[in-house]
Amino acid sequence: MIHKNENIVQRRTVIEAEEVNVRDLLLGKLFKIPIYQRPFSWNEENFQELVDDIKDAMDSGEEIYFLGTVLLKRLEDEVTYEIVDGQQRLTSLVVLLAVFRDCLNYPKLQKWLEEEGDEFAGIPTRERIETWNNLQEPFSKYIYSHGGTVRFLKDFETRIQDQDKSSPIYHLYEAVQCFKNFFDELEDPKSFLEYLFQKVYFVRIIVDKRSSAFRLFNVLNTRGLRLTAADVLKSLNLEKVPEGEKDEYFRKWREFEEDLGREKLENVISYVRTILAEEKAKKELVEEFETLFSNKKIQKGKEFFDTIFHYAEIYKNKVFEPQLSGISLREKVRYQILIDLMNRFLPFSDWIPPLLHFYRRFKDDSTLYNFAFHLEKKFFIEWCADFTATERITSSINLIRLIKESEKANEVINKMFEQPEEVKRSKERRKIDFTNKNELKNILLSKLDDKQFYSLKGGKMARYVLLRLDMEMQGENFPGYANIQTITVEHILPRSPQGNWLKIFRKKRRLTL
Repeated sequence: MIHKNENIVQRRTVIEAEEVNVRDLLLGKLFKIPIYQRPFSWNEENFQELVDDIKDAMDSGEEIYFLGTVLLKRLEDEVTYEIVDGQQRLTSLVVLLAVFRDCLNYPKLQKWLEEEGDEFAGIPTRERIETWNNLQEPFSKYIYSHGGTVRFLKDFETRIQDQDKSSPIYHLYEAVQCFKNFFDELEDPKSFLEYLFQKVYFVRIIVDKRSSAFRLFNVLNTRGLRLTAADVLKSLNLEKVPEGEKDEYFRKWREFEEDLGREKLENVISYVRTILAEEKAKKELVEEFETLFSNKKIQKGKEFFDTIFHYAEIYKNKVFEPQLSGISLREKVRYQILIDLMNRFLPFSDWIPPLLHFYRRFKDDSTLYNFAFHLEKKFFIEWCADFTATERITSSINLIRLIKESEKANEVINKMFEQPEEVKRSKERRKIDFTNKNELKNILLSKLDDKQFYSLKGGKMARYVLLRLDMEMQGENFPGYANIQTITVEHILPRSPQGNWLKIFRKKRRLTL
């Protein structure tokens, strides 16, 4: 049955966990959707499933219908709560109540949509949920206004006509239309409302610290997109941005998320950490940046965002969609092919932080072109020399340090191979001397002459080597491979050669091909 859990104290943080019905969840509470949350993204299928499941539970006579967990962070006024998890469900419930208010012409439902103010006491009426910025106006005009959902359907069909079916305003239209159709099919809408308020329950979890909320979110959340380290860092740093500038920084963040994708933007943040810390990561990304903040390597707020945006722009233009200017067409094409090959076929990305930092330091496309080919040589040789992940990141950090110490770009290029690269194997140490052509040749041949060459590194090494050779032979005519999703390596000779094949190639030679 219904019970209230005792407060749990962990690391001086009070976590309140309680089962509450919709009535008690909304009564006397205000909610705010924080800027870091994903936009309103539920669609018609989600809305239909929500009301159908509640009605099925009601029709089955279930005393309690559990709608999931809502995770809240208590704000300073102790009346308003930041929604860390559950914003899609809570927002949908508010829209549902607005539709029932208008279809029943029942103004009493308005108290569940707004917290009534008092003009004599100077207390303003406040909307139950402060929604996403791009939905605040339509919610105020249509959802929180009596008769608004009826007007919204007419306005959407006659004037708004939003054709982007992935936009939040279109999802709002789907919600209103779905709930309107659902209401029209109900035999007893008031009984449904009684069940909704009294028998539909959430587990409401309230915390006082955002860090605790994020940890709980990642444990509890099983729906939709999980909060990433990038989401957490965005939230922590937005708190330090002046109020009048928050929206602009949030907008820029969203643009990079859309251009690069969430995963690649988080990768960029990780690359920035490597550049700033100059050491291998020992903790999770959020904790690593907390250390950087406390060590004054970077400041929270605007400096964090400006730094990430700067590197994200470089990543976008020089790695993700590589473009160079001020050099010949042949060089532009060669750079694009090289970066594409490295992105697609090198099974690591340790070469990216030095490339990003080199361009930020010297801001010159012609020297970046030269540096990129030297960088590829370095990391490809280290790959062939079986560098471990730790050894590769150490090599990357050493190069980043050289870039920071050098006054000119050519100084980096001239010095990056001066010091032999040490490779440790158990108690033994050996050095790669990049100025020694014979040593480099032996490292390469140890792989090229391997009988298992075509399966080395999961077959990636053979693909990379053959495509790289193709690039050198064909130049700017080479990019035709780029549209091929799967690159396979086939035998040059038939597996069972016949006729002239046997005359041209002796048995020993055939076995090597």
